[in-house]
Amino acid sequence: MKPAALTDGTSAANLSTAPGSVDGNTVNAFYNGTQTGTPAQLKAAILNPANWTGVAGATAPQTWPAWAFPSSPNVQTATVVNNTTIQLVFNNELNTASAATVANYTGIAGLATAAVAGNSVTLTYNTPFAAGTAYELTVNNITDEDGLTMACAYTFSFNYTSTVSFADDFVVVNENAGMLSFVINLASPAAGSVDLVVKGAPFSTADSADFTLATQTLTFTGSSSLTQTINIPIIDDTLEEQHAEYFVLSLENPVGVAIEGETLATIYIKDNDRLAPVPNQNIQLDYVTSFDPSGSNESTCEIVVFDAESKRLFATSAVEGRLDIIDFSNPEAPETIDSIDMTPYGGVTSVAVKNGVVAVASPNANEQLDGKVVFFSTAGGEPLSQVTVGALPDNISFTPDGTKVLTANEGQPNTAYTVDPEGSVSIIDITGGVANLTNDDVTTLLFDAYNSPSAEAALLASGVRKLKLTSTMSQDFEPEYITTSADSQKAWVTLQENNAIAEINLATAAITNVWALGTKDMSQPGNGFDVSDNNGEILIANWPVQAYYIPDGAANFNVGGTNYIVTANEGDEKEYGTFVERTTIGADSYNLDATLFPQAAVLKKSFNAGRLRVTNLDGINDAGTAYNEIYALGSRSFSIFNADTKAIVYDSGDDFEMYTASAPSISPLFNSDHEDNSFKSRSRAKGPEAEGVTVAQIMGRTFAFVSLERVGGVMVYDVTDPNNVEFVDYKNSRSVSAYTGDHGPEGITFIDAASSPNNKPYIVIANEISGTLTVFEVNTTNLSTGDFTTEPRTFVVFPNPSVNGVAYFNRAADIEVYDYSGKLIHSAKQALTIDTSAMATGIYLVKTSEGIVKKLIVK
Repeated sequence: MKPAALTDGTSAANLSTAPGSVDGNTVNAFYNGTQTGTPAQLKAAILNPANWTGVAGATAPQTWPAWAFPSSPNVQTATVVNNTTIQLVFNNELNTASAATVANYTGIAGLATAAVAGNSVTLTYNTPFAAGTAYELTVNNITDEDGLTMACAYTFSFNYTSTVSFADDFVVVNENAGMLSFVINLASPAAGSVDLVVKGAPFSTADSADFTLATQTLTFTGSSSLTQTINIPIIDDTLEEQHAEYFVLSLENPVGVAIEGETLATIYIKDNDRLAPVPNQNIQLDYVTSFDPSGSNESTCEIVVFDAESKRLFATSAVEGRLDIIDFSNPEAPETIDSIDMTPYGGVTSVAVKNGVVAVASPNANEQLDGKVVFFSTAGGEPLSQVTVGALPDNISFTPDGTKVLTANEGQPNTAYTVDPEGSVSIIDITGGVANLTNDDVTTLLFDAYNSPSAEAALLASGVRKLKLTSTMSQDFEPEYITTSADSQKAWVTLQENNAIAEINLATAAITNVWALGTKDMSQPGNGFDVSDNNGEILIANWPVQAYYIPDGAANFNVGGTNYIVTANEGDEKEYGTFVERTTIGADSYNLDATLFPQAAVLKKSFNAGRLRVTNLDGINDAGTAYNEIYALGSRSFSIFNADTKAIVYDSGDDFEMYTASAPSISPLFNSDHEDNSFKSRSRAKGPEAEGVTVAQIMGRTFAFVSLERVGGVMVYDVTDPNNVEFVDYKNSRSVSAYTGDHGPEGITFIDAASSPNNKPYIVIANEISGTLTVFEVNTTNLSTGDFTTEPRTFVVFPNPSVNGVAYFNRAADIEVYDYSGKLIHSAKQALTIDTSAMATGIYLVKTSEGIVKKLIVK
């Protein structure tokens, strides 16, 4: 029943006649009429039953419209434009007479005019606002064009303090943009000035050859615009520079104004001349299949090896403590034959196979205790024997001559770091037959010869890392991976966290050397990397960081009697309870020396290097108060070392990131993790993260296959000439559209054509996270037809700037050197170096006979 006080059509709506009613019955109804007009017009429309849609009983649910009735006017923004002007912006178009009435604006004396334009009002005062004075404006009684009046007054309080600030402190511009309009905001304008300072090196890697802007003083008056635009010409040169260079601008020396917010801005210029490396595809990896040995999609798969005689794969699953035996007689359809439960032995970390024998590295359930090597037959997986080796055997291999089995025993500490076993290498002599093995056939080599103070001091002086000061060197060493020479006389062991390699004389069963790998200077051209995970841009730039190689997997080959070691430079950190070396450049506790790093504030920005993970153990001064050098763990590359001279011969520089940033097959997942498809999530860490490597001889040439653990896939390089390495191919079997496919490649094995079941060569990859095996056929068509190329893909000048009066080239070339005015100052035939000792400080251009131009910096 309708209350007596209500009247149909005046204060109530009788919906018995609304459309949709049945016999005067309307159970539910919604308004479906106009939503515009004056208040009186809207009231009349709402009270009219014809504008409603009714629903009788037992009908479907209603779908109501999205109502948007006009609201009363209110102020959306208030801005002090200059020292005599305030601008108000309302939500509705205004009644001009009402909004122009100065009496509706109270609280600040001297209002001369209120100029109305649509929904905005500009208030102009006769008396300029005084610096440092507080003001309060009240706005009331304003009516909009529909006759609605403000429901309540609006108050705007401000203190007239003149400030200047960067509109953006992180800017990215393409080299071919022509002009960058860089904006500086001015609030509460007043007479004053501020210096806009162009910061050179070490703040910036770009210079006057890249943009045109000089340090200048910006002056203001009370009527200055709130937006100050600085037009910066960006120079579109033809030089192949780092993928991204940056320069820093600073606001300094304010007079009459205050600097608000950030005082430093970083502007990146993305180069358009240096392209990503192009694979020559002399061989190609053709995807065949992916296979889950467990069939459950919940397992892991770390290491895979192939037995030529039985045509079987043997793969480990550490998470399930299982060794899978897989029929590979049909590479397109691998099939699990059997699985061996390794948990009764302790666990499983690695596997090797040769001459009908499978050798499995099995750590103790208590990993700080000695582990085992367990031997099985390839035919039926029957256990043959087992022997004891060092703590946590992490890698296992047969020597090429089949007389020995080697294990790298990592000897990791417990989580609390209260028990730290010695790292070691075990040599198992199997010449007497595997079935007859006893522990007497095992020689476990310790590193205790390096425990003396003098031996330790010598190692540390050479660059070998020691992480836990209270441990001995033999405890601190953690052997990760072993590679053995083709003649079975030497083995090289990566000591990953120690950034070193140990050399083993297998004939005498002795450790003959431990040598440091050094660091990679990430400030040098060609060594750029994408440093931040949260700026949304791929910016492969140089930073003042020394990167330890910290290799995981390794392989070796021989050229002309010289041994070379190939390393997959994964990077790794120690994290044990209270002993954690990981920190970030931006951490409050990571204090950079102000003299050596005057640009520390720039580095610590999260969109720059602030979130980069680095070690807190190295680079700190003697007083322990500040860092003199920044050390990252992992060089985002693979390297080749001369095993005889211990010198680095080649490093892939920024190839991995340059290529994965541009290749459509993987660029949407640039620097993503193996556990999700998050773009750039690993940029702050170790990037693509090279994990495994194997070397193969194919039709007279030597190729290195490098697995990338995080982003996934395999990089292929021709390393036949270690001084002229060529990028050949990259393939990835994970999906870019969904989190599917293969994730976390770790172990990688090559199957040569003569050994494979169908006379075709293959690469098989064990993927830790997805628990799958990836099978690629190695397509050698281009090699067999002679269509391959040996042309160098790049010309590199290093170090750059030159050091000690000399710069080197990565290959011999006919060169001409020009100063920046274009004057030819030097030329040479088949040059490998250039003497810069007599050259004036500046920037020079080195041009090869092929037309390649490189910048050379002399300081």
